[in-house]
Amino acid sequence: MKLKDLLSLGELKTSKILTNTIGLENEVESAMVLEALDIEHWSKSNQLILTSFYAFNGINKEVLEEFFFKMQEIGVSGLVVKMDRLIKIIPDSVIDLSFKYQIPLIKIAQDVSYEKILLAIYEPLLNYQTHILRTYYDVRQRFTKLERQYPSLERIMEEFQQLIGVPCCLKLMDKQLEVACGEIPQDQVVTRRVTLASGEFTKNDYTQLTLFSQHTGKQQSALEINLFNPYSNHCFLLIYLDQKEVKETDLMIIENTIDVLQEKFNTEFLLKKERYERLNNLADAILQNTPENPEELNSLLQEAHMDQHKYYQAIAFSTKEVSAELQKNRALNLLKSLKPRSIFFDHHNYSLILFNFDQKKSLEKSAIKKILSEIFEQSPTMIFAVSNLKEKTELKEILMECLDILQFSEEFYHDDVVELSDIGVFRHFIRSNQLETIDNLVPERLLTLAQSNFDLFETLYHFLRNNRNYKQTAEAMFLHSKTIRYRLSKLEDALKLDLNDSLQMMNHEIGTYIIKMRRNAFEKKDSIKKR
Repeated sequence: MKLKDLLSLGELKTSKILTNTIGLENEVESAMVLEALDIEHWSKSNQLILTSFYAFNGINKEVLEEFFFKMQEIGVSGLVVKMDRLIKIIPDSVIDLSFKYQIPLIKIAQDVSYEKILLAIYEPLLNYQTHILRTYYDVRQRFTKLERQYPSLERIMEEFQQLIGVPCCLKLMDKQLEVACGEIPQDQVVTRRVTLASGEFTKNDYTQLTLFSQHTGKQQSALEINLFNPYSNHCFLLIYLDQKEVKETDLMIIENTIDVLQEKFNTEFLLKKERYERLNNLADAILQNTPENPEELNSLLQEAHMDQHKYYQAIAFSTKEVSAELQKNRALNLLKSLKPRSIFFDHHNYSLILFNFDQKKSLEKSAIKKILSEIFEQSPTMIFAVSNLKEKTELKEILMECLDILQFSEEFYHDDVVELSDIGVFRHFIRSNQLETIDNLVPERLLTLAQSNFDLFETLYHFLRNNRNYKQTAEAMFLHSKTIRYRLSKLEDALKLDLNDSLQMMNHEIGTYIIKMRRNAFEKKDSIKKR
């Protein structure tokens, strides 16, 4: 309760304020009779101190001023001095110190007892606290009745708005979900944020916002409360106030609402987790432990709602790196938008999404790259493996194809999105567990050249990439065609290579791509480490 309201009650109506309007807005939560000047040991913030003038009898100015300094430091609400028959006037020095340290000074007549003063203070405080607790109980009862109906977030917010009487909004930013009730102000910007002190009956953290409307030029206050929960990573509640002051009864309504919302979030999280585990087990049975019995496979596909169309295709990506694990949910959500019917499989090393569609047309690389563009910007090392198009009888091969591509891509970088056809003959080495022997395909002189003469090796690489066309190679490297011919002549000598010998060129082309892909994979990983 505010000091000005308290002084208008009971016996305190006869009091006289000696410090004008200083501290009349101070909150009063308790009262104490002064026994000794060491108030730092027994007083507390928002406390009203009662005393007769005998407490200050015989002390010097320095001790008296230190007492007022301590009151200001503690946050005392005010000083009430009870007059007696011997002391009729409060000294100017005490009044001056009250002004200096901004301590409200109140004079009480001698015929008002301490008992009456304390009763006048505590009776309204206790009544007010009873009113607050009654508000909490009544609101709790309304929400308990609502919870029995398993309400949606929308229904909870509707009930909240009816109780609070002002517009409010629940935002789940990571789920792009907003539940608003009442007339929500538009085009407002936050000009100030102030963290409110925790109250006696609050357990959540409140931030008071000052909002400015560029349209109307007016300011408005709002409360923001972050709701930490397992269902949403970025969730907060906004209450648009019709006055700057936040009533404690309103806080009771808000606290109850937050409890109900948190219970709802916990329930949704558990349901989501249960559904995730069920679908993941289904995907595991379909892809990793594919039944030989067609009827059993049909049953699994039907349960997963993946039996509507003829064709299947999958996209997988490794989650071994921390950056990929952080992007997993975002990547899966983006990939789901490629086709309406899908199911995902989550392994501790990789994630895979399986699509079911009715056209015999594979997912296009360009479409996959476009939809994942922001993922590649944030996590450049992520590589997505795309299986071939399959029918139901070939489902068992889909997972193996994706894993082969991912295994290849760990050692050799080819592209951000890799199809089975991209790795071609190299799949033989993966299936026979001989991927490490690929280096044996690289001619020894070519390996030495790549390590010792970067310019010559790059020239050979671009020459092969541009279909052995001198002009196109020159354009790709921003060099004159004569320079390209000169370098290739040196290459022939260094490698003992005949550019017209098809067999020699095939061996050196395979070796060049192996070196280049391995180098690209190393440089890609190294650049991330340096960030």
